[in-house]
Amino acid sequence: PIDVKEMQGMLIEALGSARASSLAVESLWTTLCRARPGLEDMVLKRKVDGSGDEVEMAEEEFTLGKKEWLGIVQDVLEYGRLSTGVFGRVESSFKDDHAQHAALPPHYFYVPESDPDPDRATIIKSMMPRPAKRNETKKYKQYYWKPLGKVSRWDSEDAM
Repeated sequence: PIDVKEMQGMLIEALGSARASSLAVESLWTTLCRARPGLEDMVLKRKVDGSGDEVEMAEEEFTLGKKEWLGIVQDVLEYGRLSTGVFGRVESSFKDDHAQHAALPPHYFYVPESDPDPDRATIIKSMMPRPAKRNETKKYKQYYWKPLGKVSRWDSEDAM
């Protein structure tokens, strides 16, 4: 029901036009929904066969929830990453203390050099608000540390 190539194109457009050089799956989904408001409520059809006969099958209409859409976006990103390398992934090594040590979600970025459509790569590259992702930023870096406890601003040694 969902065209992978079309979804890949939408994700490439979203990643190419984003201010951040890489985005998490949920951020990408939010960006897609803003760019294409009808996507979230898109009606899909599937064949339903209650009798066991293959001759006559009814169609059932349904919409996907956010969780299912996030799974589809994740699958399309992984397919693009593994098949052509059009998407890259930055894994997080940070563990969130408040979420029972759950790892933060990976961020994905667009690799125009690996895009199977060179015309699209040229156009998206020219529209990108920043230069391509550097090799060093393709690795996860922990920049933020836990805040220190209450610290005195005045040391007694400084009073001398």
